[in-house]
Amino acid sequence: MELEKVLLSRKSCRKFTDKAVELDKLEKVVVSASLAPLGLPRMCTPMLTVVTEKELLAGLKGIYDAPAVIIVSCPPSPAPGIGDQNAACVVEMMSLMATDLGLGNIYLYGVTANLQGDADMKAKLEIPENFTPLAALALGYGEEDVAVCKEFVNKLNVVRK
Repeated sequence: MELEKVLLSRKSCRKFTDKAVELDKLEKVVVSASLAPLGLPRMCTPMLTVVTEKELLAGLKGIYDAPAVIIVSCPPSPAPGIGDQNAACVVEMMSLMATDLGLGNIYLYGVTANLQGDADMKAKLEIPENFTPLAALALGYGEEDVAVCKEFVNKLNVVRK
């Protein structure tokens, strides 16, 4: 798929089928995370937790019944906000790869907000105590095919001087 087509096809998916995501596709999505631009990569390298076990997925709130979720957690950073920015970059790279592979996906925040206050669930997911879940991506096959946008919709306020 060409980059422009991927960009125009990427859309948040909130209805997934029960079909499991193939391991080779999950691996490609995970590898794409390593291509994300990171700030302070030696000090604030994100950790990915790939969740596909139904029991663990059932314990995550706000995942739209997705068959796979990738949680991005970061260690403390000496620069405020770097972890959040790194997590966002990682999720964006993974969402673009997922779209290219024909997977529906949605950037999740609520699941990580809930995890931050749930030490038991963090332990079940083997997220180290000093790491904070900051972002997540739900993956799966959407109930509807995502079509390429026919026209660009300007969502940003752009000032040109």
